[in-house]
This record gives sequence, structure tokens and C-alpha cells, in this order.
Amino acid sequence: MSGAIYSILASGLTLLYSTTGIFNFAHGAVASISAVLSYELVLGLHWHPWLAFVFVVFVFSPLLGLGLERLIFGELAKASETARVVGTIGLVVALPNLVFWLIERAETTLHWRLANLQFAQKTPSIGPPIDRNFRLPYSVNISSSQLIVLATACISAAGLWALLSLTPLGLQMRAVVDRRDLAAARGVDPARTSKVAWALGIMLAGLAGFVAGPLFGTNLLSYTQFLIASAVAFVIARYRSLPVAVIAGLVLGALLNLAAGYLNDISLISKVTGLASSGQYLLLFVALFVFGRSRARAAGTSTVEAAPVDYLADMSPWRRRAPWMVGSSLLLIWVLGLVPVSNFQAGENERTLVATGLALGVIFLSFTVVTGMGGIVSLAQAAFVTSGGLVTGYLSQHHHWPMLPAMLVAAGVTAGLGAIVAVPALRLGGLALALASLALGSLGDQILFQMDFLRNGSDGWNLSRPELGPVSFSDTRWYCVLLVGVAVLACWLVSNLQSSLTGRAMTAVRSGETAAAASGISPGAVKLVLFAVSAFIAAIGGVLLALVTERMNSTGYPALIGLFWLSVAVTFGVRRPGAAIVAGLASALMPQIIKSGVLFIPGTSAPQIPQILAGIGAVQLARNPNGIVAMVAEQRYLRRTAKALRQGLATTDPTATAAADGQVGPRGAPMVASVPDRTGPAKFHLPTGDAGTAALALVGVTSGYQAVEVLHGIDLIVPAGSIVALLGANGAGKSTLCATAAGLVPTTGGFVLVNGRDVTALPAHMRARAGVLLAPESRGIFPSLSVDDNLDLWLRSRGDRELVFERFPVLADRRRLPAGNLSGGEQQMLALAPLIVRPPAVLIADEPTLGLAPIIVEEILALFAELRDHGTSLLIVEEKARHVLSIADHVAVIERGSIVWAGARSDVDEEELAERYLGSASMGRAAPATSPD
Repeated sequence: MSGAIYSILASGLTLLYSTTGIFNFAHGAVASISAVLSYELVLGLHWHPWLAFVFVVFVFSPLLGLGLERLIFGELAKASETARVVGTIGLVVALPNLVFWLIERAETTLHWRLANLQFAQKTPSIGPPIDRNFRLPYSVNISSSQLIVLATACISAAGLWALLSLTPLGLQMRAVVDRRDLAAARGVDPARTSKVAWALGIMLAGLAGFVAGPLFGTNLLSYTQFLIASAVAFVIARYRSLPVAVIAGLVLGALLNLAAGYLNDISLISKVTGLASSGQYLLLFVALFVFGRSRARAAGTSTVEAAPVDYLADMSPWRRRAPWMVGSSLLLIWVLGLVPVSNFQAGENERTLVATGLALGVIFLSFTVVTGMGGIVSLAQAAFVTSGGLVTGYLSQHHHWPMLPAMLVAAGVTAGLGAIVAVPALRLGGLALALASLALGSLGDQILFQMDFLRNGSDGWNLSRPELGPVSFSDTRWYCVLLVGVAVLACWLVSNLQSSLTGRAMTAVRSGETAAAASGISPGAVKLVLFAVSAFIAAIGGVLLALVTERMNSTGYPALIGLFWLSVAVTFGVRRPGAAIVAGLASALMPQIIKSGVLFIPGTSAPQIPQILAGIGAVQLARNPNGIVAMVAEQRYLRRTAKALRQGLATTDPTATAAADGQVGPRGAPMVASVPDRTGPAKFHLPTGDAGTAALALVGVTSGYQAVEVLHGIDLIVPAGSIVALLGANGAGKSTLCATAAGLVPTTGGFVLVNGRDVTALPAHMRARAGVLLAPESRGIFPSLSVDDNLDLWLRSRGDRELVFERFPVLADRRRLPAGNLSGGEQQMLALAPLIVRPPAVLIADEPTLGLAPIIVEEILALFAELRDHGTSLLIVEEKARHVLSIADHVAVIERGSIVWAGARSDVDEEELAERYLGSASMGRAAPATSPD
């Protein structure tokens, strides 16, 4: 029956990933919340089980899904894979704690008499109050609760398969995750499909929790284990196949239960503690290696993310370091008891908390290396902490080594363990690597750290703080001083690593492995170094943390606590070493601050609040990838800039420095050239035409990316039934103009008119429905969808699709293949062929012949001419100017974000145009290396 639960959860995971591109690590947490809610409704508020079932599954869960999509997942879907993984991990931390906090508030403030959930409880079933047993063939007994679980798994899987495979909505949902912007340009509303997906996905998690409650209770840890096994089925299904996910879940349930029941009878296995009960982690790791790569998204762990802007670039080095120096000094004065006011002096408890926070800060520096520098989400950091502490205890206590050599050797051993964990990084990436690191970290907890010689039994190791001459660090005051010194040294070393040649290689691999490899950098070696260094730092931090209590055992820091640590580190800033130390101090001190009632209702313990805040902070990674500390620096920079402007003083702009280095502007906005100087003599005349009667008109349009303007007052007319060729050099703004006209880039000024109708405020999918279709530069196809599905998005009628196959027999031969397997010419043919059957009012084609053979180019241009004959108006951006001019009726030239000339094709001075944009004297000559785009 556990296999049926795996099937339901795996179905939800597959649905969400195949329709939103997000693996929901919080799926098990949602199932646990559903079980808790059903328990409270039935036993606490005395609802009928069926009424509770309807409310939890069909009301609460879908509404929770819609709320999460609105607040979190809608933004995460556009973010990097790192942000997606970390964001859902933040929910694992925040959601269960939020529910228990709300239950506590309901009992306290609303005086509800809820059921006691101090221990995991089994929930009432929607079946008979007392389970009925049924005897099946082959002496198989099944209870009514088990039968309900099995039937629920089969029914939900069949319904989901029908939705995704047989309905237009399912096709649209799959298209959105494949290429979100292209789906919008084809008339699909991504917001709608995302809402449906999350409502259904969270509903499945709620369903799993409700029907599993009578069998497995409300324990969050149980549902976390279910998530791991469900992830195995999800991976075996190659992230997409619902039938495979369901069958794999059922089979896994049987195999894991058989393994737990019988493997301990095998003498070799029984001698290895935890091996028989670690089946789901072993299977997950194996499944990822066998199935995880072929469907992994976006080339793995490394995604192109904006480098953090240095908002302190206008400050001298001493001013940059002054706040940290002052903060460290004040902290030392406080913990040493040098504060004259007794009410503010630190007691032993406060010093212990500071020591804990500083040690955690060193641990969090390991996230700065592996996630901040490498863009890799590692969920094995808690295992590195445990490894460092246990090996140190073994060497110092069993072999009587001095503490410092024992700690350094333990860190070296852990670095080797980190290199082993990095092995999956050489083949896997992104989500697959995050799951693999979680599996390996959990295997360490279950098997490696359970070896008697290493863990020293259930008591663990007693560790003694070292002495340095007359100074004994057994005094917590001096131990805090030592930790401050270690934290400063660790931050300095990590900062130097970031600016070193090795650090730059790590950044290059993060930005793009292929480009890095082409530059002579070995991505595999870089990943090994990343994991080894982060494991070394985590081990040092683990020893320092163990020395706070002077005890280390194998159960103090399980793999799952690493999820909370990652959430905290990301909240404060995973890219800056100083932010890691602040995060460590905050995680240790925040519970005490909250308990004091400073932030919340006085007197409340509210132990869940730190976890809630940390989880919410991790979710914000998509919107604020640089963390709280960077936000403070940004606000200080803005205040300095405003003050300088008021005083008429010049200030250094960090974004200008970033632009000079080929980086990006604030919050990741790309830097572009400034507005061109239009005061000189104009060689071309400005565009003319009647915008009210044009098929497409851009009137005074300005647009760009975030705060950076790319288009400056664009005036462009596409007359009805004509072809307009848009020419310009690289970086002139052609693609931005196409995206703006299609609604993918919002306008910041001016108007976009379609047949005289103002569509400026309409999103991309509404413009597509109004007849404006974009054929983007990188082929207008959905690679993971079949050829038939690609056509089905635009041509709902089977008869229309058959007309395409009659016109293009090569597509008919490949109708069942994924479109990504077609050649470049076939892909462009697939993108444009349905338009012949159902011509749009306006077609915007961005570099339609890019990378195609000459014979295919001629076919594409012939298609455009045919579309014009059918009444379609076309705006074509084309690098092969000679070819597009052969069919164009009008020509426009864009330069640095402004239209500098527009007119009839017959008015084009080909020699001047060729000399200006091609570097040759005649359009009839072969185009040299420098093309018009």
C-alpha cells in the first residue's frame, strides 16, 4: 500500500514538472499537512470523515496550490533552476511549521479545542469505522483502508493521463513548460496553465496525505521518506510519463517492503547497519544515474545568472570593511563582558548562542562556495558536518591526537568524501544533482555514520576544547574570540578564492560549461574542487559546532537539517562570505529573540517562527538572488547616490563598472548602449504612413529590460498585405523590437496598434489571439512535443493538420518524433507550415533563415511570399539582406534602438546600405564575414 502512496505522489510530481518545470520538494510536506488537517477536522472539530475528505482534497488543497502559485511558483517558473530547487526546499521548511504555528494560535486565541498532535497519530478513514478485511486470491488479505488507497492511486493516475494526453489544456500545459514565451506567442495563457497545474498537483499531494493518514499517521518524517521513494518513480518515468510513474511507484512499494522484511536475513547485509532500510536512497541514486540525465533540464547545474552587482564600488577599501570591523569589535566587547551596563552584558547562555552562530556561519560558508560560486545545490552539507565531527572525535579520543591536527585531518577526509559526492556532478546537473546529493547524504546518515568504530555507540564522542598557551578555550568567552578569528579568516580565504583564477574558473563553469570547456577549463575538475573545498569548510564548521557542547554523535545533524541551513544561508545571501556569518548568528539568536517577545506577542515561545522565516527567505531567491545583506548594501548605495545628486557631486556607478567588464546592471538587467546622438545630419528620411490603417504599427514605442531602455521612440508601420524587412547591425534592438510587438517585452511608452486597435496593454497570448504571431529567432517549435502536438497547438482540426502533411511529406514521416529531433530546416518548416493552412493577420519573423542551407532558405522565402498572397502582413528580421530584399515591399533600418530610415523597397540605396551594414560596395556581392545583423 505504500507503493500506492508513492504512485499518487509521483503522479503529482510528474504533473507539476512536466507542466511547470518545477520539482516540488514540498510535496511530502503538503501531504503531511493534509493528514494533520484531516485529523483536526474529524477528531478535533468532529466533522464527518467524508465532509473532511471533500474539504481537504477538493477545497483546501486546490486553494493552497493556487495561493502558492500566485505568491511563489509563478515567479519561480521564470527563475533559474537553482532558484527553483532552493525555493521549494524553503517550503519544506516553512509550510509544516506554519501549520503547527497556526494550530497553536487557533487554540490560544480562538479557544478551539483541537485534538492533541504531540505525537504522530493515525487519522480516521473515509471507509468503515472499523477496517473490514477482504481475502483475495493467493491468500492475499487487504483492508478497506488499503483498498481505498489502491483505488485512489489508479483513478487519479488515469484521470491525469487523460488530461495531459487527450485534452487541449494538457497540451497547452506541456507546451508552456517546454518554451513559456513561445507558448504565449502561440496564444496560450501561461498564467492559466500554471494555476491549473498547481491546483491539481497540490490536490494530489493532499489526496495522498488524506488516504495515507489512516495507515501511516501524521508524521512529517514518514511523508518525507515517501517523497524520496516517489522521486525514484518520478526519475524512472524520465520526469514526464505518468503511466510509468504510477507503475514504478507500485513496484517500488513492493520491493522496498520486501527488502525491509527479508534483506536482514542475509548475513552479509545484516552486518551493515542501516543497509536494508536505505533502499529508497540507493534506488534513487541508481535511478538518477540510469535515467536522470536524458531528460535533465537546461544543461544541469549551471545556469546563466547575473553576477552580483558590487554596490560598494564607490567606496574605499577601509570604508567597505569598516561595518564588519565595527560589528566584530562590538560582538567581542559584548561576549567578553566589557559592556558597562549590566543589563546588556552577555550571560553564559548568550555566549553559547553566539558561539553556535559563529560555528554555523563557518558551515554556511560551504554553501557560499558550492551554491554561491558554483551554482550547484548540494543537499549533503549536513553529512559533511557529521563526518568532520565524528572523524575528529575518533582521532582525538580513540587515538589521542591533539585537537588541531585531528580537526585538519578530519576536514581532509571529509574533502575526499566531498569529491566522491561530486562524482554525480560530472554526469548529472541541476535537479538530478540536488536529488543525488540528498540521497548520498542520507546514505551517510543511515550506513556510514552508523559504523560502531566511527560513532562510538549511541553516546558519541566527548570533545575537549583546545588550549593555546595560558588561554583555555573551555571558557566560552575566549572560545567566542577564537570563533570570531576563525570566521574572519574563513571569510578572507573564501573572498580570495572568489577573486582567484580558480574562482573565475568556477564562475565560468557556472555561466556555461560548454563555453568554459572551449576556453580550456575542465568542468569536471572545477566541480570536484568545488565539492572538496565546500566539504572541507563544512567539516571545520562541524567540529567548531560540536566543540560548543563538547559532544558529537551520529544523529545530531541529519541530512534533512541541511535543508534548513540552506534556506537560512540563501535568505541572507549565498554569494557573499560575510552574509554567511550573519546568517549563522541570526539562525542561532533568532529563536531567543522571538522567545523574548520582541518581534511577536510577548511571552509566546513560537518555536516555529525561525523555520517559517528561513523558509520564506529561501523562497524569495527567485526575486532577490543576492539576499538580505546585499539589499542593505543596495539601499545604502541608493541613499549615497541621492545625496550626491542633491549636492551636485559625481559618484561611481557600480553598474557602469559591471558594463565595462561585460557584466550586467542592477538586478540582472543587461547593459546596452546609450541613446544615439540624433543631432547630426540625417542621411535617411523618417518613416511615414497611416498607423490607423496599418496591419501593425508601433508609434513612439519605448521598451527594454527592467530599468534599461533598449528601444527609444520606435515609429514603424507594417502596411496590410505587405512584407517589411527590418535591417540593422548586431545589438541594434531588432529582436527586442520583435518581442515588444508580440507582447513578450512590455512597453514603457508609446502604442502598439493592430489594424487600428490599441493592443499595448494586452499580454502576448492575447495579441496572438488577435492575430499577431511571432516566429522567434531560435526556431518556433516545442522540442519535447511531437510533431503532431506542435501542429495541434495552432491547428485544432485534424483535417488542417493533414493538409500540412500533404504539403510537407517529410513532416508526416516524422509526426510521432519529438520536434527537437528534427533537422534545422525541418524545424523551421514545422514552425511555419501550419501558418499556410491558417494564416495569421500579422507574422513577425526574427531571423527565420539563420543557420539554414541555401535551398531551405529559398523554400522559407517562398513560404513568406505565399503568406503575403494569402493576406498576411509580415515583419521580417533577416541577416541575409540580399535574400529578404528580393521579396520585401518596404524596408526599415534600426540603429541603436531607433528607426533611422524607412521607406519603399524601390527607394533603398543598395550600395550605401551594403557599405554601411555589410562592409561591401554592392548588395549583389557575396556577404562578407560582417553581416547586416
